[in-house]
Amino acid sequence: MKRMEGGGFEARATMGTKEEDKAVMTDENTSSLPAIFSSTNEKEQQVLECLKNVIDPDFGENIVNCGFVKVLKVSESGKDVALVLELTTPACPVKDEFNRLSKEFVKRLEWVDDVDVIMTASPKSAMADVPEAPPGLRGVKNIIAISSCKGGVGKSTTCVNLAMTLAQMGAKVGIFDADVYGPSLPTMITPAFDKLEMKEDGTITPVEYEGVKVVSFGYAGQGSAIMRGPMVSGLVNQLLTTSEWGELDYLLLDMPPGTGDIHLTLGQVVPITAAVVVTTPQRLAFIDVDKGVRMFAKLEVPCVAVVENMSTFTGDDGKVYRPFGRGSGKSICEAYDIPHLIEMPIEPGLSSGGDSGTPLSLSDPTGPIAALYQDIGACVVREVAKINSGRGPTAALDPDRRGCLKVQISDVNDGLPFYVSGASVRKSDQSARAKNSDESPDILLTGERVPDDLEPVSVATVGNYAVSVTWPDGFSQVAPFRVLRTLPRL
Repeated sequence: MKRMEGGGFEARATMGTKEEDKAVMTDENTSSLPAIFSSTNEKEQQVLECLKNVIDPDFGENIVNCGFVKVLKVSESGKDVALVLELTTPACPVKDEFNRLSKEFVKRLEWVDDVDVIMTASPKSAMADVPEAPPGLRGVKNIIAISSCKGGVGKSTTCVNLAMTLAQMGAKVGIFDADVYGPSLPTMITPAFDKLEMKEDGTITPVEYEGVKVVSFGYAGQGSAIMRGPMVSGLVNQLLTTSEWGELDYLLLDMPPGTGDIHLTLGQVVPITAAVVVTTPQRLAFIDVDKGVRMFAKLEVPCVAVVENMSTFTGDDGKVYRPFGRGSGKSICEAYDIPHLIEMPIEPGLSSGGDSGTPLSLSDPTGPIAALYQDIGACVVREVAKINSGRGPTAALDPDRRGCLKVQISDVNDGLPFYVSGASVRKSDQSARAKNSDESPDILLTGERVPDDLEPVSVATVGNYAVSVTWPDGFSQVAPFRVLRTLPRL
């Protein structure tokens, strides 16, 4: 769902049989078509005007201006229309709606008898800009970290069910189990064979389960690892980069608990597109997850959704109860302006599905829990599309104004840059450090008050929601654009 340069497609005035057209109008054959439409055919222009009524809900722009219309053809009889809509992911949650609305609007033209819409996808590759990327990873389009600093919150359950859901949505998906101390995947899924195959050249063939490619140290036949941090980092790096992942739309990283060597290694080895944070309702979980969000911000990885497991249960009386209280997931979303919160109920089927090797999203694909995972999948797909579009807000240090941040948000100040002081940004901190201790945001880690001329050490935009700021006293702050837009301007 990303705008393409030139916004375009190619129009053709003739059309053969429907079978011949479908053979021509495929993603392989349209990838090299010109990006600019230049035809003056009146009927083609009428079709274009109709298609401008189909709006992408994420960008608020019509599919013509977004560049989704790759090919447009009108038959020699002048009564039939065929077109190719090329999206940026085969798992686009609104692709069926695009198909339906395109046909509906074009058929309103009096001269149209039939409309044939072919949906294709051309995802941007996360590894495209990585010099000397490992051969096995070159076909991976997006890398998604599933993470929580706290153990036992259902992170692996979320990862596995989300992977199966994305596959059901039409994407090519892989899972990398980065927890070599306690690998969960060999228990949670039951592939046809349970050992990784290493070829003579040292590359690894992933295990495959229900169309999802999986690599885990648990499939190496040695159980969990017993080794020190540097050795573990090397092992994780080897497993990830020597595996033959092939063409994947999404590679999910099932991260271990904490913020240690493995997390930093993965953040340095591969460009992680986004992260999904998993938590539980307790305050302790909020404090731990807060650390993880700030870690990802330091790695310039945006968190796009929070999954709060064990959030509720429905009693025999039909009432919904919150046995562990309310607030961890909501607090994280509010503190860092993370756009999506999905509250997962306590469901025995989730646990039994993990123990039996058949995830609940597969055993009950039409049930209420599967529907929630579909919501998570839709959130991930949409937010990744926004990130890849490069159309979000930005912030940076301004060399001409020491200690100031130069911020640009499309709907603020008529889209022009504005400036805020470093001191006001530091005092706006809403993290767990400020919320769950006696420390005020006005106080530095050194115990001194925030000076008016405080200068950030570094500033980096994190996705579409926040800015990562590193300060001289060592504090790493995540400042949401929601907060920056309210600060006094210089």
